[in-house]
Amino acid sequence: MQEILDRLPALMPDLSPHMGRVARCVLDNPSEVAVSSMRALASKARVTPPTMVRFARHLGFRSYESFRAVFQESITGGRFRQKATSLQELSKRSGMAGVVKRMVETTNDNINRSFGAIDLDQLNRAADLLARAPACYVMGVGALHWMSAYLQYLGRAVIPSMRVPRANGNSLIEGIVAAGTGDVVLIMSVSPYAKQTVGAARFARTRGAKIIAITDSHGSPLALAADIVFVVGAETPQFYPSMVGVVALIEMMIALIVSKGNSITLQRIAMIDKLRRKENAYFDLK
Repeated sequence: MQEILDRLPALMPDLSPHMGRVARCVLDNPSEVAVSSMRALASKARVTPPTMVRFARHLGFRSYESFRAVFQESITGGRFRQKATSLQELSKRSGMAGVVKRMVETTNDNINRSFGAIDLDQLNRAADLLARAPACYVMGVGALHWMSAYLQYLGRAVIPSMRVPRANGNSLIEGIVAAGTGDVVLIMSVSPYAKQTVGAARFARTRGAKIIAITDSHGSPLALAADIVFVVGAETPQFYPSMVGVVALIEMMIALIVSKGNSITLQRIAMIDKLRRKENAYFDLK
């Protein structure tokens, strides 16, 4: 990050007026580059989002996300505290309405980023791999472990081979030690990236398993180890990464798998529903 900040003053005379505004905004608010969405920072700099992309490419980055990642990595140690501090400052400036507005904006940004440029062929391929794999492992650490559990809950009727290894007390690698050729390992991680997930992805590759990654950047260490990569939006004003994009993608995958299923798929869904109703799992609102 500091290298970029040191370069910018010398570059500014040759920048266009719009990119010059971006440069000044970055110099004045380096921490906000890491914690704000591209749209929010563009608004602060009084430019359009495409200008932010051009600015990042002018500095030699392939995308705005890879540019922002440098700033995120530089403050990883205090990132959560920094974001919480920024949220408190926003509350003081704009009150509850300002906090709610920012949350709504970033939530919409995350959904748009998750699906705005999604590769339908890759999504279709991932659905087929998950549905046909002899064994399917879904993994994440922290909040993303519970996203894995949610995927298993949704998918148990259509992907009965799905398993969710836990990292508590053991490494994720131990949970996929039996994985092999033909199996699928779906791994989730967003910045700051959990070392266990990256290690598990690399191990799964050595075992010959297909790896599907859900992450927040094509430049993330998890993406570099995967066969199929889905990039979701995870930005948020609050201190922990947003799971909105992850949940939306999970639900999309399950919907696609069900839509491509057959009569056996329908029988499994009906059986689980019948079993739950037989055990009085739901309120009967007749």
